Amino acid sequence: MSRPAETIHGTAVGQLSVIQAYRRALISQLQPAMLLLAIGPVVVAALFWLGVMWWKWSTLVAALDALFKALPLLETMSERLMLFGVKIIPSLVMTFAFIALFVPLTMLTALSFISVVGMPIMTRHVAARDYPNLERRGGGSVAGSLGNSLVALGWFLLCAVPTFVLWFVPVIGFLIPLFLLGRLNARVLRYDALAEHADAGELRRLMGTPALRWDWLGILGAAMNLIPFLWFFSTTLTGLAFIHAALAALNSERAPALAIPVGQTIAP
Repeated sequence: MSRPAETIHGTAVGQLSVIQAYRRALISQLQPAMLLLAIGPVVVAALFWLGVMWWKWSTLVAALDALFKALPLLETMSERLMLFGVKIIPSLVMTFAFIALFVPLTMLTALSFISVVGMPIMTRHVAARDYPNLERRGGGSVAGSLGNSLVALGWFLLCAVPTFVLWFVPVIGFLIPLFLLGRLNARVLRYDALAEHADAGELRRLMGTPALRWDWLGILGAAMNLIPFLWFFSTTLTGLAFIHAALAALNSERAPALAIPVGQTIAP
């Protein structure tokens, strides 16, 4: 017996669950064009930041060392751990600091490329295969995407710089960058996913719709950066999940009386 197709019924806002959006994204990601788009930006960004860190290695080490010495919280945490027989190894802390810098910088660079260049390509690809009858109303623009990305990046830096020291605190140090990167994904990608097909009113309304779970889509995408194999695909896979969630919502909103198949190729 064949499995019934997923459908969006006539509700105020049609929505995919976070898992459904990523399942549809995975199917799209496995297509050759999307695989190339996934690997390229991350590899180039990683090589770029590795080169920068190698070039400025001594300066970076000195800056981090000065930062650690200037932060009483790290010294207090180290002294308390010493009471329990745990000695913080400076080289281990320094290694973690480099990773804490390298991964966000790489993903921010890859995300910027995907936002400006990759998302329009992916949106057209997904729309042509899975939502061929969805009208393109062009409520967004390249300038709007750039402006939105810059505002989102500014928000990220405003939150990340003062909380960076907390990234070394157990548990909290894991949750803070995960939340910040997830929120950054949401702020950037929800606009880009809707820009070509939504009109200006739909764009504003759907970007602010809690039912679409933008933040959770972004946080799951950020969490994939912690898994070595998925690290290469996390940016485009996240972008595709946002696209499926956005286009499914538009599909449902524009045809509220219909049950519309989602995530399946419709023959012309």
